[in-house]
Amino acid sequence: MTDTPPSEPVKQAKQPILRAPFIVLALLGVMLVFQLLMAFGGYAQRNELLVSLGLFPARLFAEGLGGLPGTWVQGLVNLFSYSMLHGGWSHFILNSVWLLAFGAPVARRLGPRKFMFLYMMCTMLAGLGQIYAAPVQSYLIPIIGASGGVAGLMGAASRFAFSDARWLDPNSQNPERRLLRLTEVPKRRPVLMFIGVWLVMNLAFGLLGPYGLASPSGVPVNIAWIAHLVGFFTGLVLIGFLEKPPLSASGGPGHVDYGDWKNPKK
Repeated sequence: MTDTPPSEPVKQAKQPILRAPFIVLALLGVMLVFQLLMAFGGYAQRNELLVSLGLFPARLFAEGLGGLPGTWVQGLVNLFSYSMLHGGWSHFILNSVWLLAFGAPVARRLGPRKFMFLYMMCTMLAGLGQIYAAPVQSYLIPIIGASGGVAGLMGAASRFAFSDARWLDPNSQNPERRLLRLTEVPKRRPVLMFIGVWLVMNLAFGLLGPYGLASPSGVPVNIAWIAHLVGFFTGLVLIGFLEKPPLSASGGPGHVDYGDWKNPKK
């Protein structure tokens, strides 16, 4: 009679959301370096960073206004560099949390190069949208923060992370999960609820911020809500052009998963 060794307990795999891809951590690390420079580098360095990297509408629309250094070429660079700076630790921490939560599944799905392309396009178009909407009197006020790019990651993730009633299931972040077609987005209640709540909160904070109603301390703040909108919908649309169509249930390419193939009328 031989003794059989006791079976080892099955280790539960870590959920994907707890393991952010390196590209997301690297992006977060660069943002942290700039935040440390802004917070502890002194008044002069903070101003130098704002002037050099901040997004000023004047650089693109009124070059030289008020003695602002730099040409429209620097303004083009600023369409991305502004996302590296934040107005304070609360601003930085909030964007970092959302970057980890939504950037991780998007990066896992697209890979590092496509992820960065998506993030940069959302950031740049968000910045363009914000400066086009800026009144002339605010041309010398710098726009900073990663919110536009992070909003784009939220929009991109909404096309696969909330694609059915199991949207809270950790498996919803599986990179093999089907990407919704744009025409399907309004038909999926969890996705529509997520977008609706996000839009209401964004508009509320953006419109009430200047009156001190969007800050716990009651201090008036200007929130780049137009950049958030542009970034979100850029990500929502652009992700469909970046990923290859998955295999359908029949074995050929196409945006069809087993559930849709089995129940085509639903």
